[in-house]
Amino acid sequence: MRTTLILMILTLLFAGCGYKGPLYLPKDKPAAVKKPAPAPAAVTPAAEPPAPSGPQ
Repeated sequence: MRTTLILMILTLLFAGCGYKGPLYLPKDKPAAVKKPAPAPAAVTPAAEPPAPSGPQ
């Protein structure tokens, strides 16, 4: 009885991980390559502000 209980506990401990295949270390993820931000567009000032429309 005692031997059976010990064998059952050992069986549960060894089968407890759930992953049945060989153990392995995960591969390193490649470093993310960032694209340089686009240069801001040159802002050209308006030649003249628009005239007000209608009476206020």
